[in-house]
Amino acid sequence: ADYCEEVRQRVLDFKKRFNLEVPMYTPNAINLPVCICSPNPKEREDAVSYLKSAIDVANGIECPRVLVVCDHPGYQTPRREIWKYAVASLKELCAYARPRGVDVTLEPLTPMESPIVATVDDCVAMIEDVDDPALYCMMDIVPPTITKEPLSKYFKMLGDRLNYIHICNTDGITDAHTRLGEGILPVADIIRIFKMYGWEGFVTAELYSELFYDPEQMLSNTNRFLKDACAEFGIENHLV
Repeated sequence: ADYCEEVRQRVLDFKKRFNLEVPMYTPNAINLPVCICSPNPKEREDAVSYLKSAIDVANGIECPRVLVVCDHPGYQTPRREIWKYAVASLKELCAYARPRGVDVTLEPLTPMESPIVATVDDCVAMIEDVDDPALYCMMDIVPPTITKEPLSKYFKMLGDRLNYIHICNTDGITDAHTRLGEGILPVADIIRIFKMYGWEGFVTAELYSELFYDPEQMLSNTNRFLKDACAEFGIENHLV
């Protein structure tokens, strides 16, 4: 209800004015009363409808991707059944997104957030089962930290079906997404790994666990960290 033609035009004008791309549209996706893999048919139906609206928004603002997740479905239904619900929902979403020029990008979550798609193997299996060219997966560096997967596995197993990356730092225990320079991860070295595997897609900083009261401080910290990392590894950037 908060999206309209005026908002769409404002976004397009902003993109043109500052020569920006909007690489991903991310609707609110976790801990909602809707879920694409819920055992409740109404919750699944509402989730698909909600995400179709997100696809329409992405199309309207000329954004090529929409992020989706398999949120936690609860504990009362066998995984095999939940998986079928997720596949069916993603098939419907991909069929809707494809003619609108939007890719559906599935983000794996930590097992604490949801155990349905949490590993690279889960991503590969979902891509195979949905079998639609509009479906891609992405990497957030926190889930592989929790599940003890090497980042290389994403590049090797997903190949060109990997189309987006989130970076942050974390505590290695929870799903915390903290500032790049503080935590257990050597984020600069991780960026070097991306370069080593020839990654040329988008990498965005997803930071939501601290400094809610001062987002400009977090943005300034992120800008400085990334400028230093790009300079160290010879990566072209347009940071100011």
